[in-house]
Amino acid sequence: MKKYIIIAIAALLAAACTKVTSISTGEEQAITFKTINYVLNTKAEAYTGGAFGVNAFWTPTDWATDGAANPYFNDNEKVVHGPSYAPGEWGPESEYFWPKTGKITFAAYSPWKATGFPGFDALQKCYVYNGYQIPATADEDLMFADIIADQTQNVPQYQLSGNTDGVPILFRHVLSKIGFLFKTVENPNPNATSTVIIKTVKILNINNSGDYNQNDNAWSNQDGTITYSYNDTDFEIAPADDPASPSVGSLILMPQSLSATTAASEGQQLELAYTIVTVRNGVTYNEDVTAKVDITTTEIPAWGPNQSIVYTITISPVSDTPILFDPAVADWTEVSGTISLDR
Repeated sequence: MKKYIIIAIAALLAAACTKVTSISTGEEQAITFKTINYVLNTKAEAYTGGAFGVNAFWTPTDWATDGAANPYFNDNEKVVHGPSYAPGEWGPESEYFWPKTGKITFAAYSPWKATGFPGFDALQKCYVYNGYQIPATADEDLMFADIIADQTQNVPQYQLSGNTDGVPILFRHVLSKIGFLFKTVENPNPNATSTVIIKTVKILNINNSGDYNQNDNAWSNQDGTITYSYNDTDFEIAPADDPASPSVGSLILMPQSLSATTAASEGQQLELAYTIVTVRNGVTYNEDVTAKVDITTTEIPAWGPNQSIVYTITISPVSDTPILFDPAVADWTEVSGTISLDR
């Protein structure tokens, strides 16, 4: 009996390399996907990325019992919008159909052929990303989907991408997204107004490479040191009470522990260069300032996968210390002398 099952699987897989065709008189059902992004506070949003990669495995019993022994898709199959599918539907570039027996388990990541190119580890039954390195622009997202096991048909679950039925694919970001919101306060000096112009925003000495294991949802062997620049052009900060206060475009970075001790020892800092333009009694004063601070707080001690962290930075055009005076009068200096008068 066991030998018969093995032969049946081999025959099925031979057909799966290109297209699995139904052998029953029932209607064929192409495998399609329904995609969303997982965001914090357990909400989800529509997936708007481009093509993503999928690995699929056929199991005669279930994923827990049979594992990743029998690939059903070509390795790292590219999933796209159309042209073989209805508007809003995602499907494999090489069209596949559901088998009549067994179950299929899917693993997915985005974007397709991302920098470093992930590989599916059949023993660990997850994606393992060794030697991932953040691109120099640091604007490429990286997401892995929850393993969706033991599927037998397209199902109506997520409706955010506009398609009807499909394999539900829930993507989670595995990097941290770091951003900054800048505000300024009014110059407290009478007859003076100030504006703050941000020149450069940098984060210094950040690890930019490492290994990721999907089962652990954690990074290890982090290495490298790089400086990221946030802005290409200068911009003026709006007042603190202005809801339109500008923020610098978010940057995606690798999660890493940023305790105060680590930040201080490794020099992981935020560096700001800005100009304070003050007009007082018709005279303009320009002050160029460069400041460095450790990029950690007790409220946000570390960056983690799928976190979107925004640091609010308020810059005052003057220090918190007002100019005061400490008046005193010097003692008289006593000088004695004689005057002789001759008569």
